[in-house]
Amino acid sequence: MTEPSILHLGQVVIDLSMNIDHLPERGGDIFARRSAIKVGGGYNVIQAARRMGTPVAYMGAIGTGPMADMARGALAALQVPAQGPVLDDCDTGYSVAMIEPSGERTFVSARGAETRVPEGTYESMNLVPGDVIYLSGYSFCHKDNTRSLLGFAEKHQGEGFPVLFDLGPMVADITLDVLDAVNGLHPIWSLNEREGPILAKRLGCQPETGDVTELESLCRSLSLRLDSPVVLRAGAHGAWYCQPKDAMQGQYIPTPQVHAIDTNGAGDAHSGVLCAGIFQGLPIEEALVLANCAGALSTTHRGPATCPSEEAIRKAASSLQW
Repeated sequence: MTEPSILHLGQVVIDLSMNIDHLPERGGDIFARRSAIKVGGGYNVIQAARRMGTPVAYMGAIGTGPMADMARGALAALQVPAQGPVLDDCDTGYSVAMIEPSGERTFVSARGAETRVPEGTYESMNLVPGDVIYLSGYSFCHKDNTRSLLGFAEKHQGEGFPVLFDLGPMVADITLDVLDAVNGLHPIWSLNEREGPILAKRLGCQPETGDVTELESLCRSLSLRLDSPVVLRAGAHGAWYCQPKDAMQGQYIPTPQVHAIDTNGAGDAHSGVLCAGIFQGLPIEEALVLANCAGALSTTHRGPATCPSEEAIRKAASSLQW
C-alpha cells in the first residue's frame, strides 16, 4: 500500500529574476545589476512542507529540456518524487521578473508542460487514507489543468480527504461554476485580505455588522456561504479561521511581529506549513499558528522559498498567546 503524503496538484516553474535600474525603452537594451535563476511557483509550497518533515509528492506535469531538468533536480534534492506526467514535446515553463529599485515587479511568463496536464491525470490518482491535497488557484488559468482538476473534484467529492485550496490572485478570473465544483470537495479556502473581499463580492456575501471586526465578519460570511472552512490571512495582523458549523464563533490566529524585507512567497510558506500541520494530525488552530509563524518569518529573508526550519517555526509559536 502506498504511504500517505501531501499531494501537490499545482505548477512548478522556473523563475528568472533581474534587478534593473529601470525598464528599457521599446527596442532598447539594458544590463541587470543582479540576476538569479531558481525553481519557483509551486515549489515554494513544497519546500515549506518539507521543512516540517512531511512527505510530499509533486503530481503536476513536467516537460523535457533544461528547465524541466532544473525543476526535477530541485525536487529530488528535497526528496520529493515527481509523479506527474512527463511531456516529451515541450519544456517546463518559466517566468522572467524585472525588479526596479522601488520594488515594482514586471513579469513575462512562458507557459510550459506544467500548464498542459493531460485529461484524466488527476482522476487516475490513487488516494490513500492520510493523504492531504493541495490545490492552487493558478491551476485554473489553464484549460487542460482545469479539465483534469474538475474530473478529480467530481470523482472525490464527499470522500472527506483534507484539501487546502489557496485561491491566490486569480480570485477574480476563475469562473463561479469552477469554484462551485472545487467546493464540492469542502476544502479549506485560504485567502489573503485582498482576495477575501473580491470573492465575497462575487458570491454575493453580506458581511454582518455589529461588535466584530471587518475581517472576522468577512471570514464568517464566506464560510457560511461556501459551507466550508475559510482562513482569511491578514499579514502582520494575523488571521481569522471559521468553519460553517460554528461560523458565528470565528477564531483569531495570532502571528509574530517581524521586520519584513521581502513578502514574496509568504503565502506559499503559510500554505506548505498548514498542509504539513494537517498531515501531522494537529488541531487546526495549532496548524494555523505554525503556518502564521512560517509566513511571518519567511519575510525576514529575501526570495520566495525562504520558509524557516521547523525548530524556528515552533519556537516562534511558543512565544505567542493563543
